[in-house]
Amino acid sequence: MIKKTSPVNLKKTSVVKHREVASTLRQEIESGLWKSDERLPGELELARRFEVAHMTMRQAIANLVEEGVLLRVRGKGTYIVPKEQQEAGPRTVHPMALLFPSDAQRLDPYYFPELLEGFQQAMEAAGHRAAIHGDEIASSPHLLEPGSAVACLLFEDAQVQMIERLRDNGLRVLSINRYSGRRSIPSVYIDDAKGVESAVNHLVGLGHERIGFVRGPATNFDAMDRLRGFRDAVKQHGLRGASEAGEGFNEASGYAAAIQLLTQTHRPTAIVCASDLAALGAIKAARDLGLSSPRGLSIVGFGDFSVADYMLPALTTVRQARLALGRSAAESLIELASGKDISDVVLQPDLILRESTAENRSALMAAR
Repeated sequence: MIKKTSPVNLKKTSVVKHREVASTLRQEIESGLWKSDERLPGELELARRFEVAHMTMRQAIANLVEEGVLLRVRGKGTYIVPKEQQEAGPRTVHPMALLFPSDAQRLDPYYFPELLEGFQQAMEAAGHRAAIHGDEIASSPHLLEPGSAVACLLFEDAQVQMIERLRDNGLRVLSINRYSGRRSIPSVYIDDAKGVESAVNHLVGLGHERIGFVRGPATNFDAMDRLRGFRDAVKQHGLRGASEAGEGFNEASGYAAAIQLLTQTHRPTAIVCASDLAALGAIKAARDLGLSSPRGLSIVGFGDFSVADYMLPALTTVRQARLALGRSAAESLIELASGKDISDVVLQPDLILRESTAENRSALMAAR
Protein backbone atom coordinates (compact mmCIF):
# COMPACT_ATOMS: atom_id res chain seq x y z
CA MET A 1 0.00 0.00 0.00
CA ILE A 2 1.22 3.48 -0.82
CA LYS A 3 1.77 5.61 2.24
CA LYS A 4 0.29 8.89 1.01
CA THR A 5 -2.94 9.04 -0.92
CA SER A 6 -2.93 12.78 -1.62
CA PRO A 7 -1.00 14.01 -4.67
CA VAL A 8 2.46 15.44 -4.11
CA ASN A 9 2.58 19.10 -5.12
CA LEU A 10 5.83 19.77 -6.94
CA LYS A 11 6.81 23.41 -7.27
CA LYS A 12 7.45 24.66 -10.78
CA THR A 13 11.17 25.30 -11.05
CA SER A 14 13.84 25.21 -13.74
CA VAL A 15 14.95 21.79 -12.48
CA VAL A 16 14.29 18.92 -14.87
CA LYS A 17 11.02 17.28 -13.75
CA HIS A 18 12.35 13.81 -12.98
CA ARG A 19 15.12 15.34 -10.86
CA GLU A 20 12.48 17.20 -8.88
CA VAL A 21 10.48 14.01 -8.34
CA ALA A 22 13.64 12.14 -7.29
CA SER A 23 14.49 14.91 -4.83
CA THR A 24 11.05 14.74 -3.20
CA LEU A 25 11.17 10.95 -2.94
CA ARG A 26 14.70 11.12 -1.52
CA GLN A 27 13.51 13.55 1.16
CA GLU A 28 10.69 11.17 2.11
CA ILE A 29 13.18 8.32 2.46
CA GLU A 30 15.55 10.42 4.56
CA SER A 31 12.67 11.51 6.82
CA GLY A 32 11.85 7.90 7.63
CA LEU A 33 8.56 7.76 5.74
CA TRP A 34 9.91 4.64 4.03
CA LYS A 35 11.70 1.93 6.02
CA SER A 36 15.03 0.37 5.13
CA ASP A 37 14.72 -2.65 2.85
CA GLU A 38 11.06 -1.79 2.18
CA ARG A 39 9.73 -2.47 -1.31
CA LEU A 40 8.44 0.58 -3.19
CA PRO A 41 5.07 0.54 -4.98
CA GLY A 42 5.17 0.10 -8.76
CA GLU A 43 6.21 2.96 -11.05
CA LEU A 44 2.68 3.45 -12.39
CA GLU A 45 1.26 3.80 -8.88
CA LEU A 46 3.99 6.25 -7.91
CA ALA A 47 3.48 8.20 -11.14
CA ARG A 48 -0.22 8.65 -10.30
CA ARG A 49 0.65 9.84 -6.83
CA PHE A 50 3.22 12.37 -8.07
CA GLU A 51 0.93 13.31 -10.99
CA VAL A 52 3.69 12.82 -13.56
CA ALA A 53 4.13 10.68 -16.65
CA HIS A 54 5.25 7.08 -16.24
CA MET A 55 8.57 7.76 -18.04
CA THR A 56 9.24 10.71 -15.72
CA MET A 57 8.74 8.47 -12.72
CA ARG A 58 10.90 5.76 -14.24
CA GLN A 59 13.76 8.23 -14.75
CA ALA A 60 13.36 9.55 -11.19
CA ILE A 61 13.63 6.00 -9.84
CA ALA A 62 16.66 5.41 -12.05
CA ASN A 63 18.31 8.54 -10.62
CA LEU A 64 17.91 7.20 -7.09
CA VAL A 65 19.19 3.78 -8.13
CA GLU A 66 22.21 5.56 -9.60
CA GLU A 67 22.76 7.38 -6.30
CA GLY A 68 22.56 4.13 -4.32
CA VAL A 69 19.40 5.19 -2.47
CA LEU A 70 17.28 2.50 -4.15
CA LEU A 71 18.09 -1.01 -5.35
CA ARG A 72 16.38 -2.70 -8.27
CA VAL A 73 16.04 -6.47 -8.00
CA ARG A 74 15.17 -8.04 -11.33
CA GLY A 75 11.75 -9.70 -11.20
CA LYS A 76 11.04 -8.57 -7.64
CA GLY A 77 10.89 -4.78 -7.52
CA THR A 78 12.68 -1.72 -6.16
CA TYR A 79 13.78 -1.51 -2.50
CA ILE A 80 15.02 1.15 -0.08
CA VAL A 81 18.75 0.74 0.54
CA PRO A 82 19.66 1.00 4.26
CA LYS A 83 21.31 4.32 5.08
CA GLU A 84 24.58 2.71 6.15
CA GLN A 85 24.89 1.00 2.75
CA GLN A 86 24.02 3.98 0.57
CA GLU A 87 27.48 5.51 0.65
CA ALA A 88 28.91 2.36 -0.94
CA GLY A 89 26.65 2.64 -3.99
CA PRO A 90 28.14 3.64 -7.36
CA ARG A 91 28.05 7.37 -8.05
CA THR A 92 29.01 9.67 -10.88
CA VAL A 93 29.49 13.43 -10.88
CA HIS A 94 27.49 14.04 -14.05
CA PRO A 95 24.26 12.52 -15.46
CA MET A 96 24.86 10.19 -18.42
CA ALA A 97 23.14 9.89 -21.78
CA LEU A 98 23.55 7.87 -24.97
CA LEU A 99 22.44 9.33 -28.31
CA PHE A 100 21.34 6.47 -30.53
CA PRO A 101 19.55 6.41 -33.93
CA SER A 102 15.77 6.21 -33.54
CA ASP A 103 15.54 3.91 -36.57
CA ALA A 104 18.62 1.83 -35.74
CA GLN A 105 16.89 -1.48 -36.53
CA ARG A 106 16.05 -0.30 -40.04
CA LEU A 107 19.46 1.25 -40.65
CA ASP A 108 21.35 -1.92 -39.73
CA PRO A 109 19.73 -4.85 -37.86
CA TYR A 110 23.13 -6.44 -37.22
CA TYR A 111 25.37 -3.58 -36.11
CA PHE A 112 23.29 -1.33 -33.85
CA PRO A 113 21.43 -3.88 -31.64
CA GLU A 114 24.64 -5.63 -30.55
CA LEU A 115 26.36 -2.33 -29.82
CA LEU A 116 23.42 -1.20 -27.69
CA GLU A 117 23.30 -4.57 -25.90
CA GLY A 118 26.98 -4.31 -24.98
CA PHE A 119 26.49 -0.75 -23.73
CA GLN A 120 23.54 -1.70 -21.53
CA GLN A 121 25.29 -4.82 -20.20
CA ALA A 122 28.28 -2.79 -19.01
CA MET A 123 26.09 -0.08 -17.49
CA GLU A 124 24.03 -2.61 -15.56
CA ALA A 125 27.11 -4.53 -14.42
CA ALA A 126 28.60 -1.30 -13.03
CA GLY A 127 25.33 -0.34 -11.32
CA HIS A 128 24.80 2.73 -13.49
CA ARG A 129 22.16 3.92 -15.94
CA ALA A 130 22.29 6.28 -18.91
CA ALA A 131 19.30 7.97 -20.50
CA ILE A 132 18.92 6.98 -24.17
CA HIS A 133 17.78 9.58 -26.67
CA GLY A 134 17.10 9.30 -30.40
CA ASP A 135 17.68 11.70 -33.28
CA GLU A 136 15.13 14.16 -31.88
CA ILE A 137 17.83 15.49 -29.57
CA ALA A 138 19.34 17.40 -32.51
CA SER A 139 16.35 19.75 -32.53
CA SER A 140 15.62 19.49 -28.79
CA PRO A 141 18.98 19.67 -26.96
CA HIS A 142 17.14 20.89 -23.84
CA LEU A 143 16.15 17.26 -23.25
CA LEU A 144 19.71 16.71 -22.05
CA GLU A 145 20.39 17.70 -18.47
CA PRO A 146 22.93 20.49 -17.96
CA GLY A 147 26.38 19.08 -17.31
CA SER A 148 25.59 15.66 -18.78
CA ALA A 149 28.26 13.27 -20.04
CA VAL A 150 27.00 12.22 -23.46
CA ALA A 151 28.06 9.36 -25.76
CA CYS A 152 27.15 9.94 -29.39
CA LEU A 153 27.34 7.37 -32.18
CA LEU A 154 29.01 8.92 -35.23
CA PHE A 155 28.38 7.57 -38.69
CA GLU A 156 27.80 10.67 -40.87
CA ASP A 157 28.48 14.43 -40.82
CA ALA A 158 25.17 15.23 -39.08
CA GLN A 159 26.27 13.44 -35.90
CA VAL A 160 29.66 15.16 -35.97
CA GLN A 161 28.00 18.57 -36.10
CA MET A 162 25.71 17.56 -33.24
CA ILE A 163 28.45 16.27 -30.93
CA GLU A 164 30.54 19.38 -31.62
CA ARG A 165 27.57 21.62 -30.70
CA LEU A 166 27.10 19.68 -27.46
CA ARG A 167 30.81 19.99 -26.69
CA ASP A 168 30.74 23.75 -27.42
CA ASN A 169 27.74 24.09 -25.08
CA GLY A 170 29.77 22.74 -22.18
CA LEU A 171 28.76 19.08 -22.10
CA ARG A 172 31.30 16.29 -21.68
CA VAL A 173 31.08 14.22 -24.87
CA LEU A 174 32.33 10.85 -26.07
CA SER A 175 32.35 9.65 -29.66
CA ILE A 176 31.44 6.06 -30.49
CA ASN A 177 33.29 5.54 -33.77
CA ARG A 178 36.36 7.53 -34.71
CA TYR A 179 36.14 11.29 -34.38
CA SER A 180 38.59 13.11 -36.65
CA GLY A 181 37.42 16.72 -36.28
CA ARG A 182 39.14 19.69 -34.68
CA ARG A 183 37.65 19.50 -31.19
CA SER A 184 39.20 17.60 -28.32
CA ILE A 185 36.70 14.72 -28.22
CA PRO A 186 37.71 11.23 -27.05
CA SER A 187 36.61 8.24 -29.14
CA VAL A 188 35.89 4.56 -28.71
CA TYR A 189 36.09 2.77 -32.04
CA ILE A 190 37.01 -0.34 -33.98
CA ASP A 191 39.96 0.04 -36.35
CA ASP A 192 38.05 -0.83 -39.53
CA ALA A 193 40.95 0.22 -41.76
CA LYS A 194 43.24 -2.36 -40.13
CA GLY A 195 40.53 -4.97 -40.58
CA VAL A 196 40.41 -4.45 -44.34
CA GLU A 197 44.20 -4.39 -44.48
CA SER A 198 44.27 -7.82 -42.83
CA ALA A 199 41.80 -9.10 -45.45
CA VAL A 200 44.00 -7.87 -48.31
CA ASN A 201 47.11 -9.30 -46.62
CA HIS A 202 45.37 -12.67 -46.42
CA LEU A 203 44.46 -12.61 -50.11
CA VAL A 204 47.94 -11.53 -51.16
CA GLY A 205 49.32 -14.43 -49.14
CA LEU A 206 47.08 -16.74 -51.21
CA GLY A 207 48.62 -15.41 -54.42
CA HIS A 208 45.97 -12.86 -55.42
CA GLU A 209 47.17 -9.69 -57.13
CA ARG A 210 44.02 -8.48 -58.90
CA ILE A 211 41.83 -7.66 -55.92
CA GLY A 212 38.56 -5.76 -56.11
CA PHE A 213 36.81 -3.79 -53.39
CA VAL A 214 33.04 -3.31 -52.96
CA ARG A 215 32.70 0.07 -51.27
CA GLY A 216 30.13 1.11 -48.68
CA PRO A 217 28.03 4.32 -48.74
CA ALA A 218 30.15 7.33 -49.69
CA THR A 219 28.99 9.41 -46.70
CA ASN A 220 29.37 6.70 -44.04
CA PHE A 221 32.43 7.01 -41.78
CA ASP A 222 32.89 3.26 -41.36
CA ALA A 223 32.78 2.86 -45.14
CA MET A 224 35.38 5.59 -45.53
CA ASP A 225 37.71 3.90 -43.04
CA ARG A 226 37.34 0.54 -44.79
CA LEU A 227 38.06 2.13 -48.17
CA ARG A 228 41.12 3.84 -46.69
CA GLY A 229 42.31 0.49 -45.35
CA PHE A 230 41.93 -1.09 -48.79
CA ARG A 231 43.85 1.69 -50.53
CA ASP A 232 46.63 1.61 -47.92
CA ALA A 233 47.01 -2.16 -48.37
CA VAL A 234 47.01 -1.83 -52.16
CA LYS A 235 49.79 0.75 -51.92
CA GLN A 236 51.74 -1.33 -49.42
CA HIS A 237 51.71 -4.41 -51.64
CA GLY A 238 52.09 -2.51 -54.92
CA LEU A 239 48.96 -4.10 -56.39
CA ARG A 240 48.47 -2.69 -59.89
CA GLY A 241 45.36 -4.68 -60.67
CA ALA A 242 43.23 -3.36 -57.79
CA SER A 243 39.78 -2.00 -58.62
CA GLU A 244 36.79 -0.52 -56.78
CA ALA A 245 33.03 -0.31 -57.35
CA GLY A 246 29.76 0.24 -55.52
CA GLU A 247 28.42 2.49 -52.77
CA GLY A 248 26.34 0.40 -50.37
CA PHE A 249 26.33 -2.13 -47.54
CA ASN A 250 23.36 -4.25 -48.69
CA GLU A 251 22.97 -7.29 -50.93
CA ALA A 252 21.74 -5.40 -54.00
CA SER A 253 24.69 -2.98 -53.86
CA GLY A 254 27.13 -5.86 -53.48
CA TYR A 255 25.58 -7.69 -56.42
CA ALA A 256 25.71 -4.66 -58.73
CA ALA A 257 29.28 -3.76 -57.74
CA ALA A 258 30.50 -7.34 -58.19
CA ILE A 259 28.93 -7.55 -61.67
CA GLN A 260 30.77 -4.35 -62.57
CA LEU A 261 34.10 -5.67 -61.26
CA LEU A 262 33.76 -9.15 -62.74
CA THR A 263 32.88 -8.01 -66.25
CA GLN A 264 36.09 -6.01 -66.65
CA THR A 265 38.63 -7.19 -69.20
CA HIS A 266 41.05 -8.13 -66.43
CA ARG A 267 38.63 -9.16 -63.73
CA PRO A 268 39.75 -9.56 -60.10
CA THR A 269 40.46 -13.02 -58.75
CA ALA A 270 39.39 -11.90 -55.27
CA ILE A 271 37.00 -9.32 -53.85
CA VAL A 272 36.86 -7.67 -50.44
CA CYS A 273 33.44 -6.29 -49.47
CA ALA A 274 32.73 -3.49 -47.00
CA SER A 275 29.89 -5.55 -45.49
CA ASP A 276 28.88 -9.19 -45.12
CA LEU A 277 25.56 -8.40 -46.82
CA ALA A 278 27.38 -6.92 -49.80
CA ALA A 279 29.48 -10.11 -49.86
CA LEU A 280 26.28 -12.14 -50.08
CA GLY A 281 25.35 -10.17 -53.18
CA ALA A 282 28.84 -10.63 -54.61
CA ILE A 283 28.63 -14.42 -54.19
CA LYS A 284 25.36 -14.46 -56.16
CA ALA A 285 26.88 -12.24 -58.87
CA ALA A 286 29.80 -14.64 -59.26
CA ARG A 287 27.46 -17.60 -59.63
CA ASP A 288 25.31 -15.77 -62.18
CA LEU A 289 28.47 -15.16 -64.23
CA GLY A 290 29.45 -18.82 -64.04
CA LEU A 291 32.21 -18.41 -61.46
CA SER A 292 32.51 -20.76 -58.51
CA SER A 293 33.59 -19.51 -55.13
CA PRO A 294 36.22 -19.84 -53.84
CA ARG A 295 38.06 -21.54 -56.74
CA GLY A 296 36.88 -19.08 -59.36
CA LEU A 297 36.67 -16.08 -57.05
CA SER A 298 37.73 -15.55 -53.43
CA ILE A 299 35.45 -13.29 -51.39
CA VAL A 300 35.96 -11.62 -48.00
CA GLY A 301 33.21 -9.79 -46.08
CA PHE A 302 33.23 -7.38 -43.18
CA GLY A 303 31.30 -7.57 -39.92
CA ASP A 304 30.94 -11.30 -39.15
CA PHE A 305 27.17 -11.02 -38.96
CA SER A 306 25.18 -14.10 -38.00
CA VAL A 307 24.54 -14.89 -41.68
CA ALA A 308 28.26 -15.26 -42.47
CA ASP A 309 28.59 -18.82 -41.20
CA TYR A 310 25.45 -19.92 -43.09
CA MET A 311 26.40 -18.66 -46.54
CA LEU A 312 27.47 -21.05 -49.28
CA PRO A 313 30.41 -21.03 -49.09
CA ALA A 314 30.76 -19.97 -45.45
CA LEU A 315 32.16 -16.47 -45.53
CA THR A 316 35.69 -15.46 -44.61
CA THR A 317 35.18 -12.09 -42.97
CA VAL A 318 36.53 -9.39 -40.68
CA ARG A 319 34.89 -9.70 -37.28
CA GLN A 320 33.77 -6.48 -35.61
CA ALA A 321 33.61 -6.73 -31.83
CA ARG A 322 30.27 -4.88 -31.62
CA LEU A 323 29.41 -6.05 -28.09
CA ALA A 324 32.89 -5.07 -26.92
CA LEU A 325 32.49 -1.68 -28.61
CA GLY A 326 29.29 -1.06 -26.67
CA ARG A 327 30.85 -2.21 -23.40
CA SER A 328 33.95 -0.05 -23.91
CA ALA A 329 31.78 2.95 -24.72
CA ALA A 330 29.84 2.49 -21.47
CA GLU A 331 33.02 2.12 -19.42
CA SER A 332 34.54 5.26 -20.97
CA LEU A 333 31.30 7.21 -20.45
CA ILE A 334 31.21 6.25 -16.75
CA GLU A 335 34.79 7.53 -16.36
CA LEU A 336 33.86 10.73 -18.20
CA ALA A 337 30.81 11.20 -15.96
CA SER A 338 33.02 10.68 -12.92
CA GLY A 339 35.01 13.78 -13.87
CA LYS A 340 38.02 11.96 -15.33
CA ASP A 341 39.90 12.88 -18.49
CA ILE A 342 39.88 9.89 -20.84
CA SER A 343 41.86 8.78 -23.88
CA ASP A 344 40.78 7.07 -27.08
CA VAL A 345 40.03 3.35 -26.92
CA VAL A 346 40.80 1.47 -30.13
CA LEU A 347 39.53 -2.10 -30.59
CA GLN A 348 41.19 -4.38 -33.11
CA PRO A 349 39.11 -6.52 -35.49
CA ASP A 350 39.89 -10.16 -36.26
CA LEU A 351 40.01 -11.96 -39.59
CA ILE A 352 37.81 -15.07 -39.42
CA LEU A 353 38.86 -17.69 -41.98
CA ARG A 354 36.12 -19.85 -43.47
CA GLU A 355 35.50 -21.34 -46.91
CA SER A 356 35.09 -18.39 -49.29
CA THR A 357 38.82 -17.81 -49.95
CA ALA A 358 41.36 -20.07 -51.65
CA GLU A 359 44.76 -19.95 -53.30
CA ASN A 360 45.12 -18.34 -56.70
CA ARG A 361 46.93 -21.37 -58.06
CA SER A 362 47.83 -19.94 -61.43
CA ALA A 363 49.57 -16.96 -59.85
CA LEU A 364 51.38 -19.14 -57.30
CA MET A 365 52.56 -21.54 -60.00
CA ALA A 366 53.85 -18.67 -62.12
CA ALA A 367 55.79 -17.30 -59.18
CA ARG A 368 57.64 -20.61 -58.65
